[in-house]
Amino acid sequence: MNRKFYKISVMFVLALLVSFGTSISTSAAGIKGKELNLIDEKSGYKIIIPNYIETKKVQATDYDDQPFEANVIVMETPKKDSNDMYPIFEIVTSDKSAYSIVSYPGDKRGGQVGNFEGEFKDGHVMYSPYLIRYEDLEKESEGAILSFGFSVMDKNSNEVFSVSNLDFMFVSKANGNKSTNEIAVSATPSSSKVLVNGKSISFDAYNINGNNYFKLRDLAMTLNGTGKSFEVSWDSSINAINLSTDTKYTPDGKELVVSQESISKNAKLTNSKLYLDGKEVQLTAYNIDGNNYFKLRDIAKVINFGVTWDGTSNSIGIDTKSVFKE
Repeated sequence: MNRKFYKISVMFVLALLVSFGTSISTSAAGIKGKELNLIDEKSGYKIIIPNYIETKKVQATDYDDQPFEANVIVMETPKKDSNDMYPIFEIVTSDKSAYSIVSYPGDKRGGQVGNFEGEFKDGHVMYSPYLIRYEDLEKESEGAILSFGFSVMDKNSNEVFSVSNLDFMFVSKANGNKSTNEIAVSATPSSSKVLVNGKSISFDAYNINGNNYFKLRDLAMTLNGTGKSFEVSWDSSINAINLSTDTKYTPDGKELVVSQESISKNAKLTNSKLYLDGKEVQLTAYNIDGNNYFKLRDIAKVINFGVTWDGTSNSIGIDTKSVFKE
């Protein structure tokens, strides 16, 4: 049979198209797990997720290193089946015209990662994609956000339903049912030299997933007195960091202290909010040894100073006389 294929967009709208159904259910096919309605209760489509942990907002970056906040479904990492495919969730529908589905799963950092085709039986189909770029989910997907959109086709290969941006994050069994904010990733001391307006400055910076992360107060101290000065304050009542631009920084005496231990450390996503001139902004930040570290380019963008990279000399340039460029 010739099928008309529809490629699901993986350009990643920031909203998850899921509303919550009942807490626990059992499908006719015998799958037990969390039941979620797709789009709304009237759509006639839902998914059942085994080993579900939670649904939550996660701060992340896309393939252009642009920050965004995504609603993700967190579940225990599934095991590969005998066909080298991963059973993620079961799709259940009351739509009598539903015959088959086609899907091109992707991730937020690199586009399409696999494919899946399946046919409904009594309104049920197990979504088990073949993931080309994630041959071992338990070892390779830590911290990654994978999107499992799909199109439903009738017997004549006409699309009758589609959903995109079913965003998932997997947690290995060794991590139990920890929140994604509690899952540690590796932070390696940055080996890059940092030049601020041409002057070499030592920072206690870390490389996480290929990006350099700095302490806010270190950056504020370094830029103090320039045209890019900003103040940093803490509001414990709302667990928030406040940044005020065009304001002189008030040091606390702990800035620019560089650790003598050149060892990797555990980093966890921070649960603190960040406000810039009174407006909340969504930036990815990690907590390391009680300090919040932010991606340098994210801070450069919101404060609007220039950042350059010289691969030959392995050096980062910060220029307060220029503006941020993507």
